[in-house]
Parts: sequence; C-alpha cells; structure tokens
Amino acid sequence: KFDYTKGFKFSTYATWWIKQGITRAIADQSRTIRVPVHMVEKINKVSTISSQLAKELGREPKPEEIAKRMHVPVEKVVQVIRISQRPQSIESTIGQEDDTELEQVIPDKEAHSPEE
Repeated sequence: KFDYTKGFKFSTYATWWIKQGITRAIADQSRTIRVPVHMVEKINKVSTISSQLAKELGREPKPEEIAKRMHVPVEKVVQVIRISQRPQSIESTIGQEDDTELEQVIPDKEAHSPEE
C-alpha cells in the first residue's frame, strides 16, 4: 500500500509494481511449458552473465565459469541452463535434406518389430 507520508513519489512506487507485473506476465505466458517466475529470473541472470563472459573471453563460457561469477554451485547453473532450453517439436525436420522428421527416427517401444 502506498504511503505518501514516507516521502516517496507515487511514480517510484507505481514503476516497481508495473515492472513486476509485466515481468510476471512475460514469465507466465512466454513459454510452451510454464516455468516459475523465480526460475525465469535465474535464467535471465545466467543469460546476462553468460553474455558478459562471452564478451570478455571471446568465446562461450563454460558452466563452471558462470557459476564462479555467480557464486553458486556448478550444478545450479547446469540445472538453470537445462530448464531454459526450449522444447523441440517432434515434427521438426532433421538432417541436411530436411525430408526426415524427428518423429520418424524415434523408436516406438510399443510397436512390434518385423521379426515378431
């Protein structure tokens, strides 16, 4: 609740809430699989630090380097990177010719083999 008697401008108060609302809406609606807001914030932080390190090092940084900069265990960085990956459509094409779909090369464990 905004309290003008504390000496802060309403615009300062409103800006924080508007930014928070936009960030939450993007986090909730931008992915095929919903990722919690706190994880989206971690994904953004890893991405920012990764970009900074890439500029400094002249190459893509290793998870160990990102973890060191963030002061977190490497396992946490690896987890965030794994969660940040977008799902791939089973109907997407693979190979040089773009004539084979991913679903055509994934074995169906329920199907009977020709030998049966």
